[in-house]
Amino acid sequence: MNRTAAGIVAILALVALLALAGCGATETTTTTPPPADDGLSTGSRLAPGLYDLGDGTAEAVGTLQWIDLEGGFWAVIGGTEATGDVGTTIAVIANAAKDDPAYVALDGSVVRVVGERMSGVSVRMAGPEIEASSIEGFSDTPAAYE
Repeated sequence: MNRTAAGIVAILALVALLALAGCGATETTTTTPPPADDGLSTGSRLAPGLYDLGDGTAEAVGTLQWIDLEGGFWAVIGGTEATGDVGTTIAVIANAAKDDPAYVALDGSVVRVVGERMSGVSVRMAGPEIEASSIEGFSDTPAAYE
């Protein structure tokens, strides 16, 4: 085998090795939502869902609803008729009482709940649970500009 052919074989072997190494690699991605705006509608927002934030907390986006099951609990609900998953529980809020004014005032509204994911067994068995540290409502309707 001459030097040129040996060089080509070496290059092909290196390319094959790199390709095989790339096949075994795994990639982990975390969805990080953009920072909250000032309350005015910007024309876009996160789709309903549960997102992991960079600081170890989680953010649930969806419609706040009281679920009267197993003693009752507040939950963030999502889904659409188009996708056939209306009423899907995005997150159960573990530390909110039924008569908590912050939650009662936002019942049926689109909300953003930030808190820590809870692990372990739950009596609710309705979806992932978070211990909320904050809740805020927002609207798709732009504020009137003066």
